[in-house]
Amino acid sequence: MADVTVLRCWPACVDAIDWSPDGIIALASDEHVELLFPNTVDFDRDQLLAQWQHVSLKVPLFSTDELPLKEPAPLSTYSLGEEISNSAPINISWSPPGLAKHRRCALATLTANLTLSIWSVQGKPDEASSWARRLIVNDALVDHFSDWDHEPSHLTVPSKERLRLRSRIRAYSWAPVLPCPGPAGVIGTRLLYGQHIVAVANDDNYLAFVLIESPTSTLGAHRNWRAHVLTHDCVEPGPESIFSNPTCFEHLMSQQRYISRIAWGPWIVRGDCYHSVVVYATNEDVTYTGFELRYDGPMKFYPTVENGDRLKLALFTNSGLFYLTISAHDASIINKTTHDIDGRWDQVSGAVWDTARDSSSRLHVSSLLSTLHNPTAVLDVSADRLKSLSAPSWREQIENNLALFSVKNELKGNSKAKVWGLTISPLGDFIAACVSMHPSDMIEYGIPADRRATVAISSLQHTRQQRAIFPSENVSAEGVAYTLKKLAENAVEDPQELPRFAEEMVEMLLQAYGHPLDSNDDVTTSAIFLNASDLSALTIAFKKSAFLESHTLRDRYTILVSHACKTGSSEDLARTLIAYRLATALQRLPSSLCCTSFSAEILAQHRHLIALIDSVMTLDTRAENSTDGHASQRPSQNGSGNITHLEPVASWTDACDFCSAPIPFTDLTSAACTNGHQFPRCGLSFLAIQAPGITKYCGICTTPFLSDEFVIAQESVDEKKHTDAGQDAVMTEGFDSGEVAPMGDTREQGQEPMNVKDMNGERAHGGQEDPGEAQADSMKDSESSNEGELAEEKKRQLPVSLARVLFLACDACIYCGGKFVD
Repeated sequence: MADVTVLRCWPACVDAIDWSPDGIIALASDEHVELLFPNTVDFDRDQLLAQWQHVSLKVPLFSTDELPLKEPAPLSTYSLGEEISNSAPINISWSPPGLAKHRRCALATLTANLTLSIWSVQGKPDEASSWARRLIVNDALVDHFSDWDHEPSHLTVPSKERLRLRSRIRAYSWAPVLPCPGPAGVIGTRLLYGQHIVAVANDDNYLAFVLIESPTSTLGAHRNWRAHVLTHDCVEPGPESIFSNPTCFEHLMSQQRYISRIAWGPWIVRGDCYHSVVVYATNEDVTYTGFELRYDGPMKFYPTVENGDRLKLALFTNSGLFYLTISAHDASIINKTTHDIDGRWDQVSGAVWDTARDSSSRLHVSSLLSTLHNPTAVLDVSADRLKSLSAPSWREQIENNLALFSVKNELKGNSKAKVWGLTISPLGDFIAACVSMHPSDMIEYGIPADRRATVAISSLQHTRQQRAIFPSENVSAEGVAYTLKKLAENAVEDPQELPRFAEEMVEMLLQAYGHPLDSNDDVTTSAIFLNASDLSALTIAFKKSAFLESHTLRDRYTILVSHACKTGSSEDLARTLIAYRLATALQRLPSSLCCTSFSAEILAQHRHLIALIDSVMTLDTRAENSTDGHASQRPSQNGSGNITHLEPVASWTDACDFCSAPIPFTDLTSAACTNGHQFPRCGLSFLAIQAPGITKYCGICTTPFLSDEFVIAQESVDEKKHTDAGQDAVMTEGFDSGEVAPMGDTREQGQEPMNVKDMNGERAHGGQEDPGEAQADSMKDSESSNEGELAEEKKRQLPVSLARVLFLACDACIYCGGKFVD
């Protein structure tokens, strides 16, 4: 894969680049936020197509609905950024996984107009129209501080202006991902996502903690994104920083107005609670009890906790680097170490931790102008000392790119490089540097279209060491696929060696991410299955028994490596066995979860799958015994290696929406009625997908699945019809309190599936629909849509059903672990 990508822009700020756990690189430029994500589907080392796909987000553009026009502020609360800036991004960062749709990461963007926005994708990531601003966090501050108007401010007196100050956002930081129980490492999913909290600093010395919720994070309980303030704290400035009526420039500069930087440390578990440490900087100082320094750069926590209760924090000042060891219990400083960073005067533009080594850690540092002129670019960090190391590979790559720039433009070496930031890859094995090249002995002039920024990606380890870089933590399949491609590209010279290399990678993935569950988990899972009211517990238990089953993990990693390395080997057997184990695990769920007709259909299809595979294996075993006396453990395959077009084994069949002909269950991936109409099958429910707009796909192996919106629509309609028929209504789950009311009667397995509609009014599956019923449903849908806006904040009433447990537990592709795309 290409190591250097050139974009037509200049970065807008320092620390301008961030690499998400999903494998997407975000770069803040003047007019856009540029997104780069690797092409993880079609990889060929000899092809000429770009291996990085590029999308531009128009982050600086706001509509008047998003940001209503405001009256000019008085001098005491005037802000150039809010009043006249071009709203260029000044800080960007990805959220922890699980917030955006399909458990992806959301992108937070802080713009020069002091507005913090949350962006996410809903559709295909390679299409700019799929990305949209979902939320403006400033609105949550307005709602919260409207109720705290009684708190005075030393900056302004009028109530309206106090609210204006307190709704501006100067800095923010995401809360780190919560420690996950269960296996130490999982690919593609998590047993616990936790709440997504962002700490924000406003323009009136307040630090607020804001909870961000999305339809995905609330398990479908809310239709829209929401944000509300959990709590806030006020920074009391000293008397030397308070000037009620500043009369000179010195007073304006000395006035303490806001928190300028925030850093949030990793979580620790203490009993049943999670604890963390948040560090913030005022105008120019970072203050601890008995310790004060003037900062000049980023504040970076080490991403993990050492020795159970120790945190590591790097602080950059005008005089050098301060390395602090902090107690996670009371935030006290245990040890302090300093190191000179060559007396550089320019701003530190990037700092990232290299955590791939067990013995020691390394801190990579870049500055805006002097990165190539100062010897210190990476520090070896141990318990009691900091040591400068030789130039890292990413700096050597920048030097090579600068030399090429000088030769191309005939500058004779009179060139300089601006390093705008550093970021680490999802697995911690690669580092990306954002650089722009400029002449150093002349005035640079050119139109914006001539501007160029380079994203250079370098390995943090030698090729021989790269084969042991899989960290024992939760990672995405996209991040693993990127690393596997780079390994294959660098380590495999002969294509004939790819199969052996793939087998080696599968074994390494199993060592890092194939941890078997404890024997007590089976007992716990069986106990949880007896209680059919706790959706969260059911989802986690089913994920352990189905998604994280040990044999399924091996087959999944085999498929993932096959797609990443393009080995060309057949995946049909592995996919069939994964589906068989999934269907078998589904039979263990409580029968009371089949409270909707949609869940009953899914259970019936899974039983057909089990019967089909069992019958094929029985026939295959008999055939083998009759020919050579050896029993086979494989389902029968045709000559091309595909398990297709087998004889039907079940009497119950689905019905074609076009001709009402039966659809026999003879194939795991496709369906065809007896009149020849063909449809794909959902990879989880194995129902025929018979309508447009109700499908999501795996971003790696392109397996089709029924969309989340379709599943929720089916469950909602089923519950409504249960209620209208006079039956006991299935009560809604209390997502906040965790309490669930008893469920209603279940539907018989042999009952005819209900004719339901998707959200566009098109039938999804089932038999012919009665015109009168269609008209009634249409009227109900119209009334529901009109009332939806009025009850926007009200939670949806969704049953705890087998369908929801299945689709929530399998929140990534069960065949390869990839994220879904619409």
